[in-house]
Amino acid sequence: MRERTKIIYVSDPMCGWCYAFSPIIRQLAIDYKNDFDFELLNGGMVVGEREGLIGDFANYVLNAYPQVEAHSGIKFGEPYLNKLRNNTLYNSSVLPSIAMEVFKSILPLEVIAFSSAIQHAIFFEGKDGQDIQTYIHLAQNFGIDAAQFSELVRTETYKIKTYEGFEEAAKLGVNGYPAVLALHNGTYYSLSRGFAPYAQMEMMFEKLKSM
Repeated sequence: MRERTKIIYVSDPMCGWCYAFSPIIRQLAIDYKNDFDFELLNGGMVVGEREGLIGDFANYVLNAYPQVEAHSGIKFGEPYLNKLRNNTLYNSSVLPSIAMEVFKSILPLEVIAFSSAIQHAIFFEGKDGQDIQTYIHLAQNFGIDAAQFSELVRTETYKIKTYEGFEEAAKLGVNGYPAVLALHNGTYYSLSRGFAPYAQMEMMFEKLKSM
């Protein structure tokens, strides 16, 4: 019996185009759950020296987000935009990625939905991405015990797993997000680099099914 084809979604919780793509990959994971296995990797877009208050980059995002909205149909919320305008957005991929690693260890089949929920909380609701309570609350919505999740998020184990995930994404040659790859019969295929509409992804997935 040959292995099922794996769809690898490489994202980053602080990536605006990933937020725009999140409803699409979430729907694909539902529609093709019987055909493929889905895996999510976080890319580590904002780590190390890049972490901190968004600073001058806020102006770039404020100029760019209308294009993202027009191209994808997604909406950025006023609470998030106000953080950009007031330079109060602390930018870091680490804690939300740790939260996703913890979630993945408990409900691996739902991690793409959890990733989507995180990005909605950050980019639409303007939630604090550096507050563990943000992720505990979201995990509870998936039926995960708050105390268990809170304890695991704080362990060194999941921080290590998170950085290993960043390295794995880099080894796949992904340096921009979102990206979707397929591992089919031992060979990697690039299905998309950057945002792609559902219809385009559907064509790629159907082609993959026939291989």
